Amino acid sequence: MADQTLPDEPSSLDIREKLAHIDQMLADHDRKRQEIRLAPLVLAGMTSGAALFAAGAAFMKIVG
Repeated sequence: MADQTLPDEPSSLDIREKLAHIDQMLADHDRKRQEIRLAPLVLAGMTSGAALFAAGAAFMKIVG
C-alpha cells in the first residue's frame, strides 16, 4: 500500500484532457459546418465573377 497515489490527481488530469479533447472536436465541427454553409456562396460568387468577366470581354470585343 506504499505505492498508492492520490486519487484526485490522475482523475482530474484525465478529465481535463478529455474536456480539452471534446472542446477541440466541437471547434472542428463548428468550423467544418461553417465552411459547408459558406460553400454555395463562394461558388455563386465565383460563377458570377466569371460571367461578368466574360460579359466584359465580349463587350470589349464588340466595341474594340
